[in-house]
Parts: sequence; C-alpha cells; structure tokens
Amino acid sequence: MTAIGSGDAYAQSSEKEAVQLDQVSVTAQRREEQIQKTPLSMSVISGPALDRMQIKRVDDIKFTTPNIIIEQNTGTSSGAKIIMRGVGADESMFTNDPAVALYIDDVYIARQNGAMLDLYDVDRIEVLRGPQGTLYGRNATGGAIRYISKKPTGEDKLSFDGSIGNFGRVDGRAMFATRIGETLDVSAAVLSRNRDGIMHDITNDRWVNDQNVLAGRLSLASTWGESSYATLSIDRLRERSTPAWGTPVALDVATDTVSPKLGSYYKTETDTRGINDLDQFGVALTNETDFGAFSWRSILHYRTLDHHFYMDVDGTDQMRYHLEQDQKQNQKGYEAQFTSQLDGPFSWVAGVFAFWEHNNQPTRNDIFTRGGTNFVEQDTSAYAVYAQGNYKFTDKLTLTLGGRYSYENKDFSVRSVKANGDPNYNKALEKSWNRPDWKVLLSYDFSDNVMGYASVTTGFKSGGFNGRGTTYATVTPVDAETLRAYEVGVKSTLWDNRLRLNADYYRLDYDGIQLTAVNSDGVFVMTNATGALIQGFEVEAQAQLTSKLRVDASIGTIDGEYKDYAAVNAAYFNGRSMKSSPDMQWTLAGTYVQPVGDADLVFSAQARHTDEYYQNQDTSRLIMTRANTEYNARISYEPRDANWSVAAWGKNLSNEFSSTGGFDIAGLGIGVIYPNVPRTYGVEFKYRFW
Repeated sequence: MTAIGSGDAYAQSSEKEAVQLDQVSVTAQRREEQIQKTPLSMSVISGPALDRMQIKRVDDIKFTTPNIIIEQNTGTSSGAKIIMRGVGADESMFTNDPAVALYIDDVYIARQNGAMLDLYDVDRIEVLRGPQGTLYGRNATGGAIRYISKKPTGEDKLSFDGSIGNFGRVDGRAMFATRIGETLDVSAAVLSRNRDGIMHDITNDRWVNDQNVLAGRLSLASTWGESSYATLSIDRLRERSTPAWGTPVALDVATDTVSPKLGSYYKTETDTRGINDLDQFGVALTNETDFGAFSWRSILHYRTLDHHFYMDVDGTDQMRYHLEQDQKQNQKGYEAQFTSQLDGPFSWVAGVFAFWEHNNQPTRNDIFTRGGTNFVEQDTSAYAVYAQGNYKFTDKLTLTLGGRYSYENKDFSVRSVKANGDPNYNKALEKSWNRPDWKVLLSYDFSDNVMGYASVTTGFKSGGFNGRGTTYATVTPVDAETLRAYEVGVKSTLWDNRLRLNADYYRLDYDGIQLTAVNSDGVFVMTNATGALIQGFEVEAQAQLTSKLRVDASIGTIDGEYKDYAAVNAAYFNGRSMKSSPDMQWTLAGTYVQPVGDADLVFSAQARHTDEYYQNQDTSRLIMTRANTEYNARISYEPRDANWSVAAWGKNLSNEFSSTGGFDIAGLGIGVIYPNVPRTYGVEFKYRFW
C-alpha cells in the first residue's frame, strides 16, 4: 500500500532534522484508518502530488500504481478501459459490465463510456487492487478506484488554474467556496479542457483525436439536528471531442515489426466526419449521523448519460466497417452504511445496497454498406447486504471476517431492423444471478512499524447478454464470472518514518471469464470460454531521502495462464498468453524541492515502463502493445507567502509510441491501431484571489 503526496506540509524530525513522510488516512474499509495499518494492497494519491505528478484524468493514475492498465476504450474519447492484475473488461457496450468498480464519493459509476473522468476538485484517489467483494461487491473482481472530492468547509476561496501547450492545449479550472449563513457551506468548480487533434485525417485534411470537454460540480453541505451532516453534490459534463480514429498498420512477420501504412502512426483516412457527443449529469445526497455507538451514512444518487457515437473502424477512405450507437442511460441507487464507534476488541461495518439502471441504444454496423439497426435495451436491478467485522485477539493479532449476499436481475431485449426498414428479428432474454461472497483476513503487527497480513477473498461479476450480436444466433447469454483471491503482504514504515516499503504476493483463481472477440465477419462474440490462474508480486516504496528529495517506486508482475477450458477449446487456449497482462510494469517518480529566497523551486518527474501485452484474445502481433517506457516532468515556482505559482510541464517527453488498442479483422481487411498521445508540453499558472 502506498500513499503519494498526502499533504501540503511535511513533519519535521527534531533529532535527525530530516523530513518524515506524513501520516495518511484512508476510508477504503468504510472507516477512517491509517494507510499503513490497513491490511489491503492499495495506492493513494492526494495533496500536492496530484499536480506535481500531473494527475489530471483517470488514466494518469497508471503512473502511480503497479499492475494496472488504464486507456481509452478503443475508438472512444471518454470510455475508460481499466484492468488490474489482468482482470478487467475492454468492451464499452453496456451489456458488458466493467470488472474494476469506479466510484465518485461512494456513487458507483456503472458504464465504461463516460468513465474517463477529469480529476478536478479532488481530495484524494484510492486505488484498491484485488476483488472487493465484501464492501464494494458489484463488478469489483479486479479492484476498485475511489475518487473522493473535496468537501465544502466554509472557507472563503476563489482560485483559477490555467494551462497552455502544444497541439493548441488550452485548459482552465476555477474553484469557489464560501459559507452562507451559519451552517451552509458551498463549493463550486468548473473545468474546460481543449486540445487540437493529434492525428491528421488526410482524406478531409483535418486534425482528429482532439479534446473538447466542459464540466462543473456544485456541492452544498450543512449540519442539521444535533449530530447529522448532509452533502448535496451536482455534476454536469459536456464533451464534443472527435471519436478516436485509428491508423492502418502492417506486420512484417519475418522481423516481427509493425509499420504504419500511411507513413506515420499519426495519420488516418476516413470517409466520414464521425460523431462523438457525450452529456452526463449526476446528483447525489449523502447524510451522516452520529448515534454514539455507531454512525449511519446514507448515499442516494441519480445519474444520466447520453452518448451519440459514430466511428470509422477500418482506417481507410472506404466503408469497410463503421459503427454507430446512440446510448441513453440512467441509473439510481441507495446505500446505507453502518459503522461501529465503541472502543473494544470488536469493530464492524454493515450495509445495504440497491441499484437500478436502464439502457437504450440503437446500434448499427455498416460493413461495406449501410447495415440494419439493432434497438438494444436492458433494465438491471441489483441488491445486496453486507457486513464485515474485526476482532483483536491481542494488541498484535486481528481477525477480519466479511460477507456479502448479492442478487442481480437483467431484462434484455433487442429489436432488429433491416437496412431497408423491414423487421429482421426480435429477441428477449431475462436472467437473475445471486451470489454469496466472503473474506477472511488475518493481520499481525510484528512491531509498531511492521505489519503482515494474509487473506482469502471472493468476488463476482454477474452474467449478461451479447448486446453486440448482429444475428439472432449470436445474441446469447453469458454466465457470471467468479474469482477467488489469495494474498499475503507485509507493510513497513522504516528509517524513522522516512521509508515506507510494502510488498505482496497474490494468486487469483478466475472462473467463467467473459471473453469478447471479433470474428472474421466483424461480429462481436461473447462467451464464458475458460478460467485462468493469475499470480504475481507487487512492491511499492516511498522514501524521503533528504529534506528536499522524495522518491516513489513500484514494480508489479503478472503471470497468467488459461485453465479449465473444454477439450474442444484446448487447441485455442493451451499455452496462449492472456490479453491485457504484461509480465512486468514498474514506475519511478521523484520530487526535489529547492528553496530559492522566499519561494520553492519544485522539480518532479515520473517514469513508467510496461512490458508488451496483447490487445485481443487472439494474441495478434499486429495490434499488440509493444514494451514501452514513458517519461513525464514538471518544474514549478511556488512562492511561500504569495497567492500564485507557475510551472512548466511535459508528458511523454521521449515521444515514445505505443498502441492503446486496435482491431485485427482479417476477413474485412482491417488492421488498425490507436496510438497514444505523443510528446506534449506547456506552462500552467495558478492564482488564488482569496
């Protein structure tokens, strides 16, 4: 478990005159506790590190966390493909749920589309690795990411951040906070993110893969009664970026090298302008009441998403494969959390969870000619009860037991219409899943600064339906996938609290994996084809080497092997590498603070290496992500007693190319990859008016 940048100040050691690492509080287990006393593999980013490490969007989290892949869903600008320890989902269709749960202030974000959130007005980000079946439950087999926003405090504040850079980058963030009357605290934040395209569409002589995002958040908070505190949060986002276009590539089998057909990875061709209109809205009411012996926290929310999308999949100036979808989604939910507050050897957390979601999406596949339209709908209802308790046998030995019972129902239908408007077919399916999940964990404090733990945890992702099937026969159900995780870890605080060193070994027994593949005809097929055994190690370290220099590092390994496949599938899965599972990833970051008069000059840099990994189930060498190392850096001038600061920044400074996704559909003559963002750089300015 690692925490990065937990506060604005460091604690000074009077004996050694060395800056120590701050204490960090987290709420990953639904109660506040110190990060080094939480027996869980997780990473936390907060405080100045969010700026210094350039954590601006959800995918930037990959620079702080081992064994994680976060990229845009293939072809989208706002979909988030999140995979931890080889567990996740890379299909953004709403009928395929994610396997890593994303939360904004304990509100579950159900869809991958729209989940590539801009991180503004943030207090901290908690990244929990491994199944979170007890406390988080739904679709958290890979892990969970918690986005925790800043709460109104009554402090008067008005500030502005601006950034300009190459590719026409112009970003701005404004934040305002105050108190109205005696108890009503108000905060508001708006964000504008704009960048020109990074790819040249040579057919239409324009730049695509741009960014055009406008977002805002309003929070109202107040005490009421003698012991209650309520927060109302409202957020809105509008995006009008282009779709993410791919570039056609060719593979030289003899040398195992990939080259762009158009002479550059940042050129494409298309016979359409494309559509990518995204609108999101959310409102959440949270109430916390202290009853003395326990506290009660309730979260009530409602969210909507409207995403009209039309993309050219083939990367040519012909119509080989185009995709249009117009998704309309809404969700509502309620969760009640009860947490014990009495002293004693036993403590507990319990809760109930209810969630409802509706999706409606016309989907059209244009393969060589305009295709028919499938009107796909799905209603989902999910309910759960859970409890987790800790019992301290001694001051050193603690046993944790947890359980969750989940029930989920999905009512699915598709009405297919031919291109000429004639009816094609109708199909309706309904199915329910229920599942008990549990957790057993034993932790032991070897000393005040060293703790070890061992756990067994389960999780499940409910079944569903192949909503991308284009024929009656390919619209099929899939069963739930399940996972049992074994983990052994040690967490230590050493060197007079100047070094945190944490390590863990994990083993995942993964069954009924929901695999999605595109066949030679361009039809998406979804099956429970196999299971897998995934295991590896993770090491994370933070060191305050001197009063000026801090270093953060991590390394993670993944060894995945398919198992439990049927005899008929043996030839396909036997010895095949798992997709989205690089053998090794490592990160290295440093921050150096040099006083200059009454100011600090802050140097920060990050490096992230990822071994090669496959982008699709068929382990295509054409579209795989090759091993790559990316470097970021930032230099800021921060006056101590002034209300402004300025910084110069750069991302992907070595201009390293890598593929973030792709399509290899030989039957349609399609081989395209989606490139990462090349070198970007610029300056930013912060000013606080009061």
